[in-house]
Amino acid sequence: MKIKKVLAMCLISAMVLGSFAGCGKDEGESTVSVNQEDPAWKEAMTTPYGKYPETVNYTLGKTVTNFDVLDGTKYEGDDDENNAWTRYLKEKLNVQNTNLFEANDGDDYEQKVSMAIVSGEIPDIMGVGDYDTLKQLYENDLIADLTEVYENCASDKIKEIYDSYDGVCLKTAMFDGKLMGLPTTEISHGPGILWLRKDWMDKCGLEEPKTMEDIYNILEQFLVQDPGGNGEGKTVGLVIDPEIAGDSGGSYMANNIFTLYGAFPKQWIDDGSGNAIYGSVQPEMKGALEQLSKMYNEGLIDKQFVTRTGDDRKGLLNSGKSGAFFGNWWGAWEVADSMTLNKEARWEPYICPVGADGKVTMFTGNPNSSYVVVRKGFEHPELIVKLANMQFDYSRYEEKDDEAYKELADYSELNAGGTILGMNIDYYDAFPRSSKKVVDALESGDTSPLNRHDMGTYVNSKKYLDSLANGEESTSAGWASYNSMTAASLVAETEVNKVTPVFFGSTKSMPLKWPTLDKMEQEMLLKIITGEKPVDYFDEFVTEWNKTGGEQITEEVNQAIKQ
Repeated sequence: MKIKKVLAMCLISAMVLGSFAGCGKDEGESTVSVNQEDPAWKEAMTTPYGKYPETVNYTLGKTVTNFDVLDGTKYEGDDDENNAWTRYLKEKLNVQNTNLFEANDGDDYEQKVSMAIVSGEIPDIMGVGDYDTLKQLYENDLIADLTEVYENCASDKIKEIYDSYDGVCLKTAMFDGKLMGLPTTEISHGPGILWLRKDWMDKCGLEEPKTMEDIYNILEQFLVQDPGGNGEGKTVGLVIDPEIAGDSGGSYMANNIFTLYGAFPKQWIDDGSGNAIYGSVQPEMKGALEQLSKMYNEGLIDKQFVTRTGDDRKGLLNSGKSGAFFGNWWGAWEVADSMTLNKEARWEPYICPVGADGKVTMFTGNPNSSYVVVRKGFEHPELIVKLANMQFDYSRYEEKDDEAYKELADYSELNAGGTILGMNIDYYDAFPRSSKKVVDALESGDTSPLNRHDMGTYVNSKKYLDSLANGEESTSAGWASYNSMTAASLVAETEVNKVTPVFFGSTKSMPLKWPTLDKMEQEMLLKIITGEKPVDYFDEFVTEWNKTGGEQITEEVNQAIKQ
């Protein structure tokens, strides 16, 4: 909230000083003389990949890239304005950037954006870190309408990618029916996955879990039978984060248990009649809290979860003290070290518990986290779309043999950055989609459907499988890469019920009141689960939550949605 307040103050100051009238270059100013009737210019300005007949120079605001990783390579000396990506774009589109400002990602960058707005020197293209900043820029008429250039110049695949979010992602960047920025896409984290020690399950004679009762029984048998040989009373139950639930992409979240009971903690959801309600104060929460409290009381949940750090949680799993945690498809990386510490350890992913319909229910995350905008008056607003085409479509899916493309591949291997647009545009189900293709390629040997990102996963997975086949020792990283991929494939094959929250932003009262409400909620969760308070304490919490500002904020959220 601090950065948003800084920006708001900067905008107010700028309006008082009258500096908005001349932000950046004058409208219509261009780096080259453009003849709109020239077929070459017309094609460049209205097609996804058309190359400009003369070099188009543009200014950029971007996050800092660490080019030090290129020291000692043939790319040593590359910088923000001369690197693999700028050379690639010069060859393909005939464009060249000059960085108006650079800053470290996060608060430093957002402060640079605020300063650029106040100074009247806005770059032609820049990223903005949140919806509030985008809204301020739109309301003060500082950014270009991208509706027409998106329709004309976005490649079919870019449009297909945005469409995979069912229109929700692009909608967040629209005001009065106009597209005012390109949103970053946040790929789906998928449903929560229960990762279990399969070798422990085999020792205990346990079947794979589906229902809550199955999970309960497995955790109980892990404690009673002690398949890890820890000694009586020393095996730890389900490892969870003290935050407990609410982060759709977080590890150690008990989201699946809450959604089993129809509860959606920390999410603004539709009540079925078009009104937004806050999931954490709905009566469905009580069933999940009662279940978790019972599990904690019986030792099926780590008794010390409230005070564990992230390293503590990983240590419990990798050392064999616990054999269960909720994660996501990348959860294999959390327990990769257990492969080194115990050669017999086998972790398997399970999407559970299922409800009466046989499906897991999940809530989706925020479809986007930031935006890229164009300064109003820049003569080539279509450039932002063409850059997106090259960075997130052509170079990923189409390009194969070009020399400039090979430089991009080298950068990737060297873990170097340099991309122009500090964002990502990818399918909602990007990783499961990619993983399924890689799994198919591993089975068939046909790699032709794979793009360059898929090929990296394919090569690592092939090495892992080959080492197993040859009786050679595989690396923990190879194991984690392969098993995260197969977990993502499981996600792709599993039908789930998806609930999409209706609001992710902020309201007028949130900066002041939300920290207190959030603290109240966290205390309620911990007190009930650990048995300090009975489940009925939840009703008392809801009353206090509403009185302390929750009711007012709920009204504001609904007003924001209607607007």
